[in-house]
Amino acid sequence: MNTQDDASSVKTAAAARRNRKPLWVFLAIVGGGLAIGGTLRAVEAAGQAKALPDLLGKAQPAVPAGALQVKDLESDPKGFKGSILVRGVVAKVSPQDPKLVGLIDSREARVCRDLNCANYYLPTRVDRTDLRPWDEVDVRGTMTEDARMVYLKTDKIVNLGSIKK
Repeated sequence: MNTQDDASSVKTAAAARRNRKPLWVFLAIVGGGLAIGGTLRAVEAAGQAKALPDLLGKAQPAVPAGALQVKDLESDPKGFKGSILVRGVVAKVSPQDPKLVGLIDSREARVCRDLNCANYYLPTRVDRTDLRPWDEVDVRGTMTEDARMVYLKTDKIVNLGSIKK
């Protein structure tokens, strides 16, 4: 063997060792993340951590299994077929028709602390007139279209109460 081959193999071995270290660091981070995620899922499955606090410490009601947030409907509200369950906050009530309300995403309402800051309002036709701005609701219904708009026509509403501080 000549000196050039020895120098080349030493450089190759050193490069391989340098490249292995980031791989081990990456694997350790991913493994730790999976362990933490598994623990969180186990705690959630055991029912110990169903709700997360909002920015000011008040516990948010857990979203029912299979429920959507208002933001989930923003890109294609007509694409949702059949009965759906949506969590939102009443942001607007139509002055002409008190059974037509605009819902915004609950998470957005909590962070923004203003009912006028939302990027998307979900028109919702309800069968009651006692809903007020800031009421958080779980609404079951179907997406419906008429000549004027696409809206959520409700079958059932559960009022979770006001999120206003």
